[in-house]
Amino acid sequence: MTSDEREPPPPYFGDYPGGAYWSAVGPEDPDEAHEVSYSIEGDTIRFMWDYGVVVPLWDGTGLLPEDPEWLRRALGLSDALIADLAAWGRAMDHLDAHPRLRTDAAYGRLDERAKELVARLRSEVGSGIRVTYRPW
Repeated sequence: MTSDEREPPPPYFGDYPGGAYWSAVGPEDPDEAHEVSYSIEGDTIRFMWDYGVVVPLWDGTGLLPEDPEWLRRALGLSDALIADLAAWGRAMDHLDAHPRLRTDAAYGRLDERAKELVARLRSEVGSGIRVTYRPW
């Protein structure tokens, strides 16, 4: 059998022009149920900005899902707080992406907004979860 007569690779090997390539993403198994965990690791949430993060909330294992449905179900957050957290994350990214805007005053304003968001977050998650804030 020549190379031209071989069976094509499975779909998860891709269909790149010029030949097959490997991808870490395998085929989906339609019978496999994907359970979503609506819990956090530990009893602490950190409010902490990182480049490219929209909703800057972290638990003991890392960044929490930014999906509004997950944030509502797992943490009990209101839509208004989720929107405000996302707006803050986008504002930090915008500031970081534009060096001429990076002033102490600009970071100070975002820091004050962050403290307000942390207070609201503490109120909405309740006393069972500790919320900490790490300024930029």
